[in-house]
Amino acid sequence: MCAKQWNEEIKIDGVTYPADQLNRKKDAELLTKILVRRSNANRAKINKSSYVININAEWGAGKTYFIKRWAEDLKHAHPVVYIDAWSNDFMESPIITVLAEIQDQLLETVNQNYLNKERKKRFKNIGISILPKILAALVKRYGGLDVEDFIIVEDPAEESNGSTSNQKSLDLSAAMEAMTTQAFKEHSDYKKGVKELKATIKELVKYSIEKPKNGLRATARDYPAFIFIDELDRCRPTYAVEMLEAIKHIFDIEGLVIVVSTHTEELLHTIKALYGNDFNADNYLRRFFDTKYHLDVGISASLLEANCDFTIFDNHYLEQKSILLFPLLSQGDDIKRQLSSLIADISNWQNLAPRSAIQLANRLLTSIELIGEEKTVDILALLVLLCLYMFNKPQYDYMCSIFDEQRFEINPRVTDLKLSPKQLNLPKYLKEMLFAAEKLDGINQLLKLENYEKASLMNIKINFSDIDLLTYFLSFQSVLNRGDKAIKPGYLHTFGYNGRGAIHDYQLLEAQMTFFGLSSFTANDYLNLIGLTSKFADS
Repeated sequence: MCAKQWNEEIKIDGVTYPADQLNRKKDAELLTKILVRRSNANRAKINKSSYVININAEWGAGKTYFIKRWAEDLKHAHPVVYIDAWSNDFMESPIITVLAEIQDQLLETVNQNYLNKERKKRFKNIGISILPKILAALVKRYGGLDVEDFIIVEDPAEESNGSTSNQKSLDLSAAMEAMTTQAFKEHSDYKKGVKELKATIKELVKYSIEKPKNGLRATARDYPAFIFIDELDRCRPTYAVEMLEAIKHIFDIEGLVIVVSTHTEELLHTIKALYGNDFNADNYLRRFFDTKYHLDVGISASLLEANCDFTIFDNHYLEQKSILLFPLLSQGDDIKRQLSSLIADISNWQNLAPRSAIQLANRLLTSIELIGEEKTVDILALLVLLCLYMFNKPQYDYMCSIFDEQRFEINPRVTDLKLSPKQLNLPKYLKEMLFAAEKLDGINQLLKLENYEKASLMNIKINFSDIDLLTYFLSFQSVLNRGDKAIKPGYLHTFGYNGRGAIHDYQLLEAQMTFFGLSSFTANDYLNLIGLTSKFADS
């Protein structure tokens, strides 16, 4: 049975996962190559051990998608166990969780015809006989000791006479000797139990590789076995720490690669919640991981189209309702791709995780459904405001406050819109708008342009090379404040141009915004639309 290609949709444990849109296949292939080599190198050392790697990415970055697809891909070449730590943290001990999943998932891959009765029983009851000893040692409980055994009577005669005087005392020497003996015994039992457990797991892995059930290619399966532990950062602190300790001390087995998927910064907070804010959680984690790997996140139009419902653009929905999304003047599939690309650019500009970008796209698509007929909406301005509303509320609140001003100067409080780490390529979208405007015949009725207005638009040669997001919003706010005031021939004077010298990009941008009907939507319309979409917020 061949592995599914990453560019194909796949069903895992009854859940359908879309094709890979983040080029995670490249990460999986790189990690597999490195981890197989390093694990095999560990097996060749005198002090044999497992190899533990931390896969780090923030929440919503697609860690679970990556881990599940990678694990599914590996199953055809290696034994694989996937553990959702978060869904199991109600259990008292993570050791039980890991053992149960190893037993279920690895035993499922073994051809049962090669197992005799005794070995089958041992595999099915993995750890049962020795687990209590291991747990007892880990939780430091001493059993079988009764403090009354160490009470001695000073005067037996007085006790026989029923004396109630305080003649009893604790023989501390005997108590300490007995407890020390018990501690040594439990420590010995613990070491023996761990050794037996590791031997059983190694044997089960060996059978999974050498005696696989039908459907798994025996010639392709080899060491190491991969154990994936997902969502550990979401677990309660005691469970998360106990899981790390178990990985370090119980499951340190040659031939195993243990992949721990976390938002590592959150895991650090979890550890500090247990040990205190002054605890050096970073150094603590270094004890458990041999290496770390960070998943880079980049949002693409394809990712959004694969995970969001863009069917609103089917069947010429916008044309039927006479809605224009300025500056995206195309229709049908073209506008779908333009919009998904714009959302991707905004998401990358704000460094959103894939899950957040998908939420942003869904909210924007909902807002388009709520736009009334015969309206022109600046989709770029709406998208930026919506993104700030969802993920940068202080910046959104400030942007809202400027709509009440007739004109404003560039303020340091909004310069992060201009000086963000990833610049938006606004000239690209504005040039595409001009290209689409040359085909205005298809939407001339929608725009309701007079012939002289259309001719004026076609004769303007705009470069937009100096337009950034802040300048764009200045023009946007200026047009909204102008409202529905009539624009007469010689309209360029309206935008501060006196007919002499060069026309500034922002002046021509205001002209474009006005003649495409942007004033049909007020500032409050934008803000109310954003507020209304919040009622449709994704979980």
